[in-house]
Amino acid sequence: MTSTKGVLDASKYDTDKAVHTHYLRNYEERFRPLAGRDVRLLELGVLQGGSLLLWRDYFERGVIAGLDLNPVHVEDPTGRIRVYTGGQQDTALLDRIARECAPEGFDVVIDDCSHVGELARVSFWHLFEHHLKPGGLYVIEDWGTGYWDFWPDGVRYRPPREGSRHSPLRYRLNRAATRLHQSPFGRLPVAGWLASAAKRTLQRGLYRSHDYGMVGFVKELVDELGMADITHPVHGIAPPRASRFREMYLSPSHLFITKA
Repeated sequence: MTSTKGVLDASKYDTDKAVHTHYLRNYEERFRPLAGRDVRLLELGVLQGGSLLLWRDYFERGVIAGLDLNPVHVEDPTGRIRVYTGGQQDTALLDRIARECAPEGFDVVIDDCSHVGELARVSFWHLFEHHLKPGGLYVIEDWGTGYWDFWPDGVRYRPPREGSRHSPLRYRLNRAATRLHQSPFGRLPVAGWLASAAKRTLQRGLYRSHDYGMVGFVKELVDELGMADITHPVHGIAPPRASRFREMYLSPSHLFITKA
């Protein structure tokens, strides 16, 4: 294989990434600063291993690790590809891979594995907290499976109800509850609780929140991104803390998180 340099052409590799052209555009943009570096990359879910060859050729000095539930054999005369067999939720195995391939931490982790929210959550937080470098990228592919009824943890999307449209009366009641909450009377515990409960009741059902499978997991990650507001010293829940994410980039079925 010839080096892909700054352009990712997956057509020569046995990987479905060639089908998702916007995936490749996203990878090109975010991987470009890493090109030429001694990158340590881990991909969860590699099928026949074609994507490992793609990453090996793009990161010409990198060590590329892959994990799949089924045994995978990849011909790699460079010796820079290392393949492991097991589940993404096996944290002891993840620790072993990190010790052997990236003792100082991974620069990139790509989850193209089960696309099941509960399993993706286990591997995400374990790798993110223990084995991803600060400034490292964690990528989640195919998070849209949470909208698919036939998927193990997916559920068909239901559009908003007709009554969830803008209501002038609801808006005025929300404003009144907010003024109560901000008034001296609202500082009393019971009055403050009543004002918050009123706003919560008025808002219930206004936005259809689909929180099943991978979609639900991604929405949990959005909460982490908003942690500075969630724990705001005046308006939030103590104790205050910053998000563990520097940034989060979301595109159709493709998610990038940069570790703070």
